[in-house]
Amino acid sequence: MRVLRIFLLFFSLAPTLAVAADHCVDVQSKKGWQQLSLPGGKIRKVSFSGNWTVISGMYRPVGPRGYSGQDAKKLGPLYGYKFDQSYAFGEMLVRDQAGRIVPFAEFAALAVNSRDPAGIYAFRINDKDIALWDNAGAIRVCISMR
Repeated sequence: MRVLRIFLLFFSLAPTLAVAADHCVDVQSKKGWQQLSLPGGKIRKVSFSGNWTVISGMYRPVGPRGYSGQDAKKLGPLYGYKFDQSYAFGEMLVRDQAGRIVPFAEFAALAVNSRDPAGIYAFRINDKDIALWDNAGAIRVCISMR
């Protein structure tokens, strides 16, 4: 009887477990665009963990919002090495299927309201390819679907 209850409990939970899924990518600071494919469905949550730096040993590691304050000021003269001048050094950039590039914070805010997020997204640090060699760290991005 106990085995039957466990069997029934497992199969009653199985559809619930199958509905939610995490899709993750470890965005390396030493690489350019890194892809993540999302299936159809609804995004429940976007999260991140980890940090990176644009010049290892000279600047403290930061999260996906990149550098601000004094560190941003010190990096100012190097602006030509940013991949996109509109955003902070070290900021995580996201490119959607249409080729639009937005900062990670904007992507995360808009993603949960997206009607159909299916497609291939690409992530990178805001640093030109020629300047990636002195970076360090990675940020893991996870998108929970339901």
